[in-house]
Amino acid sequence: MHSRATGAARGGSLEVRGHPIAFELRGTGAPLLLVAGTGYPAATWPPGILDALAARHTVLTFDHRGTGGTPSSADRYSTRLFADDALGLLDGLGLEPAHVVGHSMGGRVAQWMALERRERVRSLVLAATGPGQFRADRPVTRGVPVHTAVELVEKGYERYMRDHIRGTFFTPEFATAHPEVVEWLHEAFWRERPDLEGYLRHVVARQEHQTAERLAEIGVPTLVLVGDRDTAAMGTGMHTEQSDFLLARIPGAAKRVIAGAAHGYFWQMPDETARAILEWTAAH
Repeated sequence: MHSRATGAARGGSLEVRGHPIAFELRGTGAPLLLVAGTGYPAATWPPGILDALAARHTVLTFDHRGTGGTPSSADRYSTRLFADDALGLLDGLGLEPAHVVGHSMGGRVAQWMALERRERVRSLVLAATGPGQFRADRPVTRGVPVHTAVELVEKGYERYMRDHIRGTFFTPEFATAHPEVVEWLHEAFWRERPDLEGYLRHVVARQEHQTAERLAEIGVPTLVLVGDRDTAAMGTGMHTEQSDFLLARIPGAAKRVIAGAAHGYFWQMPDETARAILEWTAAH
């Protein structure tokens, strides 16, 4: 089971365009920003990942709007808004250009960071993420997907998240063998979760993301990182297919596959994931 990160964290709250964003910094070295997925607070990052990355980098994590220590706002949530939040933190903290690691929706946020402020991004790691709609025959729902709405109504928020984490972040055999890891992630999310309305606003932000036509403009070194079993057809489709599209469209992009992993390899295979990220940042 994951415990707590052993490295000392320093943090607080910083106003970005008048809105307070809660953050933590740990470690020393070239800045590395972790951007979490749909409605996920920073508390969900695995301690082993944080410790490994902080041994080589100044690691910045933050709470998305409405999660953890960051209050919600009336703004229309979007991946571009979240990118502005992240860039505002880098600026406000006086950090050098950062390696930006974005998981799932966080990878969509990271794409906007590189598109809008290339000079603030040293490199990208697009982890288990996608570009929005990229095939006319597979339209992306621009709103809350019907299957998500149905499951939330039938199961309720807490059970929906528990089942969603178990069923998509982990392979079935890992979830069976290591229920304590699945439970750790669910509890970390649930403790600092957005309220239901806030979660749905994050879902809509993810579903409305669209960068497929602009990927060729990303001019920073980019690693596409994906688990070979990240094949669940979630709100935006299969992440293996989306990763292949990113790889083909981003100039000079590299790909690394985490074998035997589904969507949540940060939690299922933290050592291998940290190694992949650190090998990438060391080369860039």
